[in-house]
Amino acid sequence: MRKSGPQPQPAARRLTAISLAVTAALAAMTPPAAKSQTVISGTVTSMQTWTSGNFTVESGAAIVSSSGAVVTNNGASLGTLTNNGTLSGNDTLSNYGGTIAALINNGTISASSGTYSVFNLGTIGTLTNNGTISGGSFNLLNLGTIGTLTNNGTISSRIGILNEGTIGTLSNNGTISGTIGHGTSIGLYNSGMIGTLTNIGTLTNSGTITGRDYAIYNESGATIGTITNSGVIAGNIVNFASNALTISGGTGTTFGTLTGYNGAVGTITSTSANLNFASGNLLLNDTIIVGSNTVNNIGATLEVDNLTTIAGNYSQGQAATLLIGVANGATSAGSLTDTGYGRLVVSGDATIAAGSSVQLKSTTGGYGFAAGQRFVVVDAAGVGTYNASSLKYSIAGYTSTLTGTTVSTTGHTDLVVTVDNATIIPPASSTTSSSTSGTSSSSGTQSTSTTSSSSPTSFASLATQPNAAKALGGLLGYTGVDNAGLLNLYDATLASLADGSTSTANQIGKQLAPIQTQYAGSASTLEALGVVGAHVDALRLARADGATGVATGDSAPRWTAWGQVFGGHASQGEGDGVDGYSANYGGLLIGADRAFGEHWQAGGAFQYSHTAIDATAGDSAGVNAYGLIGYASYEGSPWYVNLSGAATLQHYDTTRVVSMTGYSGAAYGNFSGQQYVAHAEAGWPLAVAGTTLTPLASLTYSHLNQAGYTESGGNGAALTVGGTHVNSVRSALGAKLDKAFGTAYGELVPELRVQWIHEYDRARQTTGASFAADATGETAFTTVGATPVSNLASVSLGVTLVRASNLSISARYELQAGSGFMSNTGILRLQQRF
Repeated sequence: MRKSGPQPQPAARRLTAISLAVTAALAAMTPPAAKSQTVISGTVTSMQTWTSGNFTVESGAAIVSSSGAVVTNNGASLGTLTNNGTLSGNDTLSNYGGTIAALINNGTISASSGTYSVFNLGTIGTLTNNGTISGGSFNLLNLGTIGTLTNNGTISSRIGILNEGTIGTLSNNGTISGTIGHGTSIGLYNSGMIGTLTNIGTLTNSGTITGRDYAIYNESGATIGTITNSGVIAGNIVNFASNALTISGGTGTTFGTLTGYNGAVGTITSTSANLNFASGNLLLNDTIIVGSNTVNNIGATLEVDNLTTIAGNYSQGQAATLLIGVANGATSAGSLTDTGYGRLVVSGDATIAAGSSVQLKSTTGGYGFAAGQRFVVVDAAGVGTYNASSLKYSIAGYTSTLTGTTVSTTGHTDLVVTVDNATIIPPASSTTSSSTSGTSSSSGTQSTSTTSSSSPTSFASLATQPNAAKALGGLLGYTGVDNAGLLNLYDATLASLADGSTSTANQIGKQLAPIQTQYAGSASTLEALGVVGAHVDALRLARADGATGVATGDSAPRWTAWGQVFGGHASQGEGDGVDGYSANYGGLLIGADRAFGEHWQAGGAFQYSHTAIDATAGDSAGVNAYGLIGYASYEGSPWYVNLSGAATLQHYDTTRVVSMTGYSGAAYGNFSGQQYVAHAEAGWPLAVAGTTLTPLASLTYSHLNQAGYTESGGNGAALTVGGTHVNSVRSALGAKLDKAFGTAYGELVPELRVQWIHEYDRARQTTGASFAADATGETAFTTVGATPVSNLASVSLGVTLVRASNLSISARYELQAGSGFMSNTGILRLQQRF
């Protein structure tokens, strides 16, 4: 056995030597001899020496020994042993030098640790396991000859099968595993000769050879024929022999799987000989180590779904196919930094013969292939001879045209496949393939295909929302290749749109457009002016006579200092193809004013507010506003006029999220804005049935500037957004009703206000943008904001408590509602006059 590399063999040799040493002693034992045509129908606790005829253990019967063998043949030529029950012991079923025509296990054969379940030193014509053979250190030890070993059940131990003799054919339809106990675990250990090993499985994962350390271990000097794997070999494979290790796969739609233990990436090691993939379908999830030797794909369809490393050389024949699996979320920029699809990375030379095939396929059924995508399918650190212009290229399930190119980069040579166009073929259609001069076109029925991608910009027309279509048109106008992030975004967008879905196009397009913050960001400033108006009304209330307000008996003050906190929520549904939003805002006003004569009151206030905006598309923004407000009130008899104006500096922090299959990014904006507002309101208080009814009319003008900015981050999705502005002219007509009540705490004045608000300037805000990574401007596009709501109903409820010493406390709730719009605001004010 080999003395270097993985070394499970010392234990095997020791146990083999022990077995041979005890053979003579076992042969000398004289237990009760079994009769010809022996049938065991109950439970037997002594060893049975089988000397002639057939031997049957019936279902439910058992031969059990805690200290020795169970059934032995000491050299006789015997018929068939059929076990339908249980055999349990040490070196449980042993054939010492004789011949057994057939051994059939339909039940359980088990052994304790350190021994064998089945030990063969002679000849077994056929060994068929339909049940379970498990236990011992070397579960099935063959030092002699087995003609055909067929496993339809489970052979499981630290080393499932240890072959130091000859097995003509090993056919596994069940599970052979080396996973039990401590030390090196191997499914199949061969240091003898196996003519043909066929591992056939089903879609239910039967047909598995697995080992915690090795699934198959072929020792130096041993011989193993072609491994035909249509099931799963899960675990490392080692070939230390000088003969090539040859593996074939499944046929039709069946793929044999080569993978690591428990689904991890495994290794196939053959450093003394080549590794050949002869024919059939194979899914490779193993790293291959062949040293200076070569992995030869002679005529197999070899599927790789992840980056797969070959330490050695790779050669692909004309009859072979390299099948590249592409998963949802794959990036396809034509770089080794791509993720989500398979490729071969070869440390040595890579050669693909002219006329050989390269095919792409979606491994999850959800990846959309589209024009412009690029895939690295082979990367060689040595010489890459790909015959790129003479290969057959195709995409499974698509009518497509692809081009192969040999690309040299950083000392490596890559085979890069580019999708020129791709159209999904309906399931009922048939596909044929043809190729000419490096460009391969797989054809099929096209009349009912979902979409054609001959022109990438045509995908923009899938979007029915204008802003989404414009943003998609901007991105898909990109023709550069120098920015990896933007290229990844471009490729992922094309892949996502390949199914022709309008909803997908609208969703992606809205994410690509700049965030709209104009109306939500200005809400707190407009509300602050309303707060100032309420403050002036409270001043008027405090000095009014008993017919219209509250008389406190205090001397008339000239100065008033006041502070007020306010908070609210506003929401706007989707309109004009523009996403809606939800905004929460809160702020603080601190002001002072004084009376000038009998009719005028004037003053100023400082405003701070913060607004948190969440768009329904997943974008968000924070707006900090700092402003100065000047105001004045003239009180006639009984009419009055309130005037106010504000200048506010706004600072915006935005987050725009772009997410789709194969791509995710978050772009961050940081920019400033200025808002200027003027407001005038007139009222005429009337005494009505012990209350005060005041008809109201007002006019408000607002102008908002927002500076241009360039987003950071974004993984290619960052935008350069131009400056913009928006105007608003609003009138309000309505009335308020209030009444004073005397309480022990002071005069309590509840108030109800109802108004109709009309917007005159309904121009939509226009915003120009382009992708920041595009220096040419070819991705420029323009979006517009939602049309302002033309009519709003406003209802507010408030209460003011006026106490002695010129102190008043007010609280108010206001609701505004219109087409798709709703705003809720709460106000709490403390006012001290002096």
